[in-house]
Amino acid sequence: MKHRLTFFKATLFLGALFSFSSCGKSRQITADGGAAAITDAENLADDLSAPTQLWHQTDECIFILFGYGYNDSDFVANMTRTLFQKFGSFDDGGWIFPLIFPDDFKRGSKTYITNIENELSDKNVKGIILLGAPENTHKAIARMQDSWGGALPYPVFSFFSQDDIIAMEDSADFVLDKAQKAEINGILEEEEQTYIKEIPDILVKAVRSQILSDAPFAKNAALFDFVKTLAPGVKMERYADPETNLISINHFVIE
Repeated sequence: MKHRLTFFKATLFLGALFSFSSCGKSRQITADGGAAAITDAENLADDLSAPTQLWHQTDECIFILFGYGYNDSDFVANMTRTLFQKFGSFDDGGWIFPLIFPDDFKRGSKTYITNIENELSDKNVKGIILLGAPENTHKAIARMQDSWGGALPYPVFSFFSQDDIIAMEDSADFVLDKAQKAEINGILEEEEQTYIKEIPDILVKAVRSQILSDAPFAKNAALFDFVKTLAPGVKMERYADPETNLISINHFVIE
């Protein structure tokens, strides 16, 4: 698919009225080969700043996982309040369906992040956003991919994951991390997950982009331009494997 955002410029007001206000559906970005192609990052950035509504007539939801570094009760309360105000709570007919790790994934004395699959099995998922995903999150995503014949029909974004890097690159449309610093001997420093101050704005833009899309995002060179629209003004680079120096097509880091 090649969506043409310039075409939608002429009908932006009608699209807003009918897609967001009247019928409650998001403007669709069609897909070619099951992946949404990003061809105009500047116009897409304008779209991501457009207003939306708190309810919609479909039963779709955007699932957000609050994991390591972002599961503090104050942050979750403030962030969900912001998201509910902009997009509505799924429980009240809106978009946002949040879960907190580990609190929402406990069975007895044990915690299972793989319960994501069970939590979403009866829901019409529009997109998934993983924030500080814990170890083995990719296994839950892989099981869901298997149930869809190998690929999910909606986007999966991963921010500041604590899961296996290679596995998460495979599971998500893209991975955005904080760049690691190397010691004098070249060994990467062990760092605890730290709060990224831009994350509230990043999350809002990420949710809106998933509402606007009807397919996962293609893993190609244009993906970097799209990800940069989620954090304008933030220095961002492509991720290079420290051992092989190979550049990842869908993994990016910020300073």
